[in-house]
Amino acid sequence: MDLIETLHGEATGIAQSGNTQVDFELEIFQHRLTIGGDDTVPGRQEIHGWVRPVFGKAKEVLTLEMNDESTLRFSFLDSKGNISAKGSIQSLL
Repeated sequence: MDLIETLHGEATGIAQSGNTQVDFELEIFQHRLTIGGDDTVPGRQEIHGWVRPVFGKAKEVLTLEMNDESTLRFSFLDSKGNISAKGSIQSLL
């Protein structure tokens, strides 16, 4: 698994109860699949990171809307702001 991109900055956190200004850092990892001998192709991506401050209800699926209007659905793993991504980053483009 290779780290392919790190995103960080300010964003809007969206919950059922309303919006919250947050800071975030996301690391995007790419799995590699081996085919045949030594050939590899890109596999699925994983997103790890944090969003602070913690907001919303426990286990609620939330949305992070970044300044470029791309979004990520996620939920919090702990009270420190570590997240579990629900899919990939969605872009308006």
